[in-house]
Amino acid sequence: MRRITLMLCLVCFSFLAFAQRDTIALNKSWKFTTDKKAEGLNQQWFKTSLKNTKTVTAPHTWNVEKENQNFYGWGWYQNEISAPEDWKNKNVVIEFGAINHTAYIYLNGEKIQENIGDGFDKIYVNLNGKLKYGQKNVLTVAVNNDYGRNKVPFGNSFDWPNDGGLIRKVKLIVSGKPAASYVNVDPILELKDSSAKVKIKLGFDDLAKTDLKFKVTITEDNQATNKVVLSKISKATVNNGVAVIDYDLTKVNPWHFDHPNLYRIDVQVLKNNKAVDHISTSVGFRDFRFKDGKTYLNGEHVKLMGIEWTAGSNPNFGFAEPDDEILKHGRLMKEVNAIFSRIHFQQDDLFYDFCDRKGIILQAEVPLWGWETPSNDTIKTIATSQLTKMVQQRYNHPSIYAWGVGNELRGRDKNMKQMIEGLLQKARDLDPKRMVSYVSNTLKDGFNNNPNFVPDAGSLGDYLMMNEYSASWWGIPEAKLSNYLDSIHTSYPNKPLFISEFGLCGPNFKGGDERRVRDMIYHMAVYESKSYVEGAIYFDLTDYRTHYPGTFDKDKFRRRVHGVFDMYGVAKPSAKILRELSSPIEVQRLEGAKGKMSVMMFGSLGLPQHSVSGYKLYISDKEDNFKNYKAYDLPTIKPGEQLFFPVDDLFDGKGIITVVKPTGYIATQKDFYE
Repeated sequence: MRRITLMLCLVCFSFLAFAQRDTIALNKSWKFTTDKKAEGLNQQWFKTSLKNTKTVTAPHTWNVEKENQNFYGWGWYQNEISAPEDWKNKNVVIEFGAINHTAYIYLNGEKIQENIGDGFDKIYVNLNGKLKYGQKNVLTVAVNNDYGRNKVPFGNSFDWPNDGGLIRKVKLIVSGKPAASYVNVDPILELKDSSAKVKIKLGFDDLAKTDLKFKVTITEDNQATNKVVLSKISKATVNNGVAVIDYDLTKVNPWHFDHPNLYRIDVQVLKNNKAVDHISTSVGFRDFRFKDGKTYLNGEHVKLMGIEWTAGSNPNFGFAEPDDEILKHGRLMKEVNAIFSRIHFQQDDLFYDFCDRKGIILQAEVPLWGWETPSNDTIKTIATSQLTKMVQQRYNHPSIYAWGVGNELRGRDKNMKQMIEGLLQKARDLDPKRMVSYVSNTLKDGFNNNPNFVPDAGSLGDYLMMNEYSASWWGIPEAKLSNYLDSIHTSYPNKPLFISEFGLCGPNFKGGDERRVRDMIYHMAVYESKSYVEGAIYFDLTDYRTHYPGTFDKDKFRRRVHGVFDMYGVAKPSAKILRELSSPIEVQRLEGAKGKMSVMMFGSLGLPQHSVSGYKLYISDKEDNFKNYKAYDLPTIKPGEQLFFPVDDLFDGKGIITVVKPTGYIATQKDFYE
């Protein structure tokens, strides 16, 4: 009985210690209606109960509904918030995961916030002093997804869905005061001994001069153990509403795409020694840098290979993807050996968390896209605001190594280059510890001999990201690809070069998945022959939905046939080919006689290229039953290193060899039965 009482006390203490911040989901019971005559604002629908509504759940988009799939304009949402009397002394914030793309937000008939032209960042609205306490409050959101000029991406210049609505989850955050509006962490890894420094920055909307302290707990996360590595109560240095706390850690386990070790940081805000707020995040300690045109992760030269996912591709959900759909696409990326990616627009937190925990290195981007985009003050202002939110909201993710400021703009236009350069500098100012880039498709100037060579905007970043579509979108033959890449390297010899997109879009280019496989093999062979190509990203993971003209489908099924999986995540033959091409292990032979067998393999010298450790090998009689057999622990294998690894002869000199990564995904699988 005493033991049970003690356990209950511990549970109660734990709850009290972390109950200073409550998160309340606000996803259900939204009343929704379209406003196809655009009359709601003039008629002040926000002051009354919406009419002719249906009940929906967030995330929600009307563009996957049969009656609304081609409607681009105003939609209206309404819900109720019950505000208890004791919230008078609380800090109450509503968080919209994203609203695409423009929104006016009203509480009890009064406008409390606007969101103009940003469809993918989170929106925070402080409700202090605006709520009617002890009553129900009416929350109304007017959403517009038209092809306007006051948004990023601009007009209809982008090649993905234009799904409007409350496209991500909604929640209320209730805490004591003062409450932290964000926590940003700088985790600094010392390569020489794996020690680390941690700088914790807590932002406050209203930080009065009071005796604040902070209880900080750092715990191993996503690791084999769950050790508490630091627990301290500290004061902070406060400057302009930001509280800063620094710590030294004697030893940490670094973050790596094969070993994505994380650390959870919990911070309790103590006012007069009483906890009033609690905020947490997870971070990873890693050292990512470029030197002499090469890429280094934690001191090792690595080459990277991956794939891009275009969200909103499943016609059943569009941009209103539930959690399991987001995670499914993350798993598909890992199933084709992705350790590298870029994302054209900001994603749900869950996707970045998946990349943190499963090991995908990302360039996160503002969705400035397409040559039609102007470089005027309006676009610059909206893009700068998006960039600022993107960096602050995704600051702690170790998977993000760089910020991107645009894709396929007019990279040689003077005014556009000036805007791109300003955004790159803004990203550096916001986050000096990460890389910055602009993705170009105009890096090459003629065919090498132009005396009036004008550097492309792609050269203004810390490295080169180039979209490459020879023999399809580009009117040059495949045979000129090698010289084309050499000319890029000659023009910018000190910049690491990454292929930010390559692939085949059907049916614009006919030939089906068989042609996709041929295109993939040829292009990767050329990239791998170039010592200066540091990585590549295949485009795309799935066939993806788009509003863009020139496709061959209708309504919400309009798509680019660009993927190694279809719109629903069903694999094409090219998926397995990409997995094998993207493996860091090259298994060549299963050999031996009279019960003594060995597997001959190499560490990859192509893409990707890095040392492997913690990998396991299996020999089985079928592809899908390898876990029923003995797991062999492989030693560390460096790029180019040959290994003869002994295995049991279970199948009379034959078998299927499967090599599995520490993250649980198949690195390579070869059939030696034929």
